[in-house]
Amino acid sequence: MLSFFKNQLYASILFFIVLGIDIYVKLGENPLPIRYFTKSVLIIILFLFYFYNRDENNPKNKYFIFGLLSFWIGDILLLLYETPILYMSGLTCFIIGKLFYSKRFSHQNDFNIASLIPFFVVIFSYMVIVILYVYDNLDDFFLPTLAYLFAAMLMALFAYLRKDSVNKSSFYLVILGIFFSIISDTIGVLQSFYNPDIAYHKITIMLFYALFQYLVVIGLIKEKTLDDKTLEDNFIRL
Repeated sequence: MLSFFKNQLYASILFFIVLGIDIYVKLGENPLPIRYFTKSVLIIILFLFYFYNRDENNPKNKYFIFGLLSFWIGDILLLLYETPILYMSGLTCFIIGKLFYSKRFSHQNDFNIASLIPFFVVIFSYMVIVILYVYDNLDDFFLPTLAYLFAAMLMALFAYLRKDSVNKSSFYLVILGIFFSIISDTIGVLQSFYNPDIAYHKITIMLFYALFQYLVVIGLIKEKTLDDKTLEDNFIRL
């Protein structure tokens, strides 16, 4: 088992096979019993792949693991989204998961506030547009939805701030994963509070969510922190 999950190709093939099964089951008439299993297996594959390939000296590994566990619990609870208390609980778990991921992405290097302004403008505009679309239908879910989108923005921010702290492959893999997360979140919110049949949601929400988790795991495994000397050399070359 150790050698299997240390191999990216094998683990990836297994992950996408299970993902295909999960989406196929989701399209069926009675998906719930099996999806408890398939969604759990997806998280287990990612956990084992990360666990066997992680940098054991990185003290922030625990934040990713706590985050993945929070997403798993949220996944299970959101399968019963028609029950308001379980929907709220699942949403809360996703918020916690995003906050743990934000902590895992964080680095100590200084950053230029001015360079973040375009990023803030784009993310804030995204939040405003989504909220405007669904505002009339949110009712008691306004604050939870706002908190969820804010957590998504925070996670995207900390992922972006890795740019000058880690190697390029790790940075771009995580950023691409965050982009897919935003797509999944947007479709999910719009499907819940705007248009129940939007964007082939039965396929796209899970597909983009799974790609988000997968790319984040790959990106973190490939992560190499750039020390001050490396940053200085890169600056000189520029």
